[in-house]
Amino acid sequence: MDIILALWILLLVAGFLLLMLDLLVLPGTHLLGVIGVTALVYGIVRIFSDFGTTAGWIALAAVLVTTVGLIILVIKTKSWKKVILNDKLESKVNVVDGQKIKVGDEGKAVSRLVPVGQASFDGEIFEVHSIDGFTDQRTPIKVVKIENNKVFVTAVSLQ
Repeated sequence: MDIILALWILLLVAGFLLLMLDLLVLPGTHLLGVIGVTALVYGIVRIFSDFGTTAGWIALAAVLVTTVGLIILVIKTKSWKKVILNDKLESKVNVVDGQKIKVGDEGKAVSRLVPVGQASFDGEIFEVHSIDGFTDQRTPIKVVKIENNKVFVTAVSLQ
């Protein structure tokens, strides 16, 4: 009977370990957390059924106290800050410099414009939007307007 109790307690400890692994080491997967919670619940239910209500309530209280203790420990030691992304993105995408590209400039499509792609103007690469729809790679293009940091082009042969 003591071996069975030791096995159920071992199942509870394994449930806690899996739950902590899910929260601190492998966040986002939730598989280990689900298995850990299932192990905890199953261990408590088996202790209730095999050893009676007194042992079951003691096991349940031990699980709740341990859970609260682990939460407090994680918060006080700030372990959760190690798994949180703190980086801030401060860059902007495709800020068009009016000195480098102007309406009327001619260049070539570096990639296929479907209708967005990359084009080269005086050796500089820009993200451009084709007003003609699809434009093949290496097609000569011309800037027709620049609006809200978007460069709109058309194929030279279509003008």
